[in-house]
Amino acid sequence: MSADNFRKFHKNNPIVFHKVVEYSKHLMKQGKAHYNIETILGVIRFNIDVDTVGDQFKINNNYKPFYSRMLMDYLDNEGFFQLRDSVASLHDYTPDIEHYINWKATHNEL
Repeated sequence: MSADNFRKFHKNNPIVFHKVVEYSKHLMKQGKAHYNIETILGVIRFNIDVDTVGDQFKINNNYKPFYSRMLMDYLDNEGFFQLRDSVASLHDYTPDIEHYINWKATHNEL
């Protein structure tokens, strides 16, 4: 899975990252120092009514390493997820985070 595919998906579906941020913050407030991105995306996929576009899957499993790294960058919480070597490690998340911040600013009701 390429970083380009992830970036396109994220631009079309910033609500997914928003839900990752919300759920992760909830877990951190409960005292969780570490967690699993697979579980978080599973909760979003199956328990929250989020429709996505641009991929044959609601949330492609190949995006897990991208979402985990982007979340830790966004929240400045290195170590919340245990990471393996991945092409996602080389990705610059700055434009993706900026896109999310801009999107969130226009969606105050969330």
